[in-house]
Amino acid sequence: MNYDYFTINFFPIIGTAFLAIFIWRNSHLEPRIRRTFYLLLALVLVELCVYNLELIYTASSINNKLMTAITALGYTLRPLMMYFMLSLILRSESTAKVKIPLFIPVVINTLFAFSALFVPYTFYYDRNNIFHRGMFGWTTHIIMLIYLLTMMMISFSRSERKLKFERTIILEITLMITIGAFAESVFNSYAVLRYGIVLSLLFYYMFFQSEMYKDEIIEKHIEQTHMSERFTLQMVTALARAVDAKDSYTNGHSQRVADYSKEISRRLNKDAEFQRRIYYMGLLHDIGKIGVPDTIINKTAKLTDEEYEKIKMHPVIGAEVLQEITEIPNLYFGARWHHERYDGKGYPDGLVGDEIPLEARIISVADAYDAMSSKRSYRDVLPQEKVRDELEKAKRTQLDPYLANIMLDMMSEDDLYEMREH
Repeated sequence: MNYDYFTINFFPIIGTAFLAIFIWRNSHLEPRIRRTFYLLLALVLVELCVYNLELIYTASSINNKLMTAITALGYTLRPLMMYFMLSLILRSESTAKVKIPLFIPVVINTLFAFSALFVPYTFYYDRNNIFHRGMFGWTTHIIMLIYLLTMMMISFSRSERKLKFERTIILEITLMITIGAFAESVFNSYAVLRYGIVLSLLFYYMFFQSEMYKDEIIEKHIEQTHMSERFTLQMVTALARAVDAKDSYTNGHSQRVADYSKEISRRLNKDAEFQRRIYYMGLLHDIGKIGVPDTIINKTAKLTDEEYEKIKMHPVIGAEVLQEITEIPNLYFGARWHHERYDGKGYPDGLVGDEIPLEARIISVADAYDAMSSKRSYRDVLPQEKVRDELEKAKRTQLDPYLANIMLDMMSEDDLYEMREH
């Protein structure tokens, strides 16, 4: 048989190049998936070498046993490639329990292929190195058909709409391999065109698969982000409770301030990220109290000037602690400036009006409301009307009037006075 070196190498080399580019450009794939692609690339290169060896040695007087061994290797590689393609389709279901039974056809095919070294039932070469198919020569094609049918069954059993293109690609691969197998058997050719087409389809199939894996990676990233947010919230909440625990009369204070602040932000039509951020700020607005002695925080008598100055340091201490946290922008705003007053008579910086960051002005309103609607060492929860009167008085002096009005609206909707310490 005459061979055309260019024809036998051109299509496989193009397909191999596509495959190598695919692996290089898709570094986002999971290590397990990349390893599978590397194995496919290695198998493609080995089969290309096998084709060339058959080309070289068929025209020579090489020993028939060696020629048979080379061809048996080629017979083995094709179902092996199909097996790894199937493992890609399985994706997350590709566990050892599933993969081991699916590997059995590869083992059977290998045994049939190399049995040609001893008995000519699969294939054999005559004295002139002419290839002949034996009675079990269709074994490889049957096993490849088994893998193709399995691939189609798995793909078509899934209900996702986005798998429509995957099914089309699998049908194309099935059609081309079937035609190639028929041509190889009937016309006694190596069906190089089949090899090139299958490699090209393999590239496009895996390109589609990469989009699927991108979706899976994005979903995993979203889940990890949610886990990270849950962990952050749990840590911040635990820290806020630890701070509140220093004062026996502020149980749950930070949680309520965070809730009220988030609701005010929602009514300001702030986005979800702003609401999330101010919720954390509310939880941690009193974090600086960790630097104030418990004896001062829990003192029931009037504070001395020196003790009051120490209390006034907690916004500065809290800001210094929270400024180290960069993952949540401006987290320290609430801690540093929630005791600033709208008229400029607050502390620690004496900011006036809109000089005070919006987040701090919101938390200041929520903090003032909760202070009046909670128990203290020197009094019980104030009546709702008394709280309303105090908020009205605090507008334009202590509190931002617009934000205070939002708090008053929230109170008007709270007929049963549930927004308070219970």
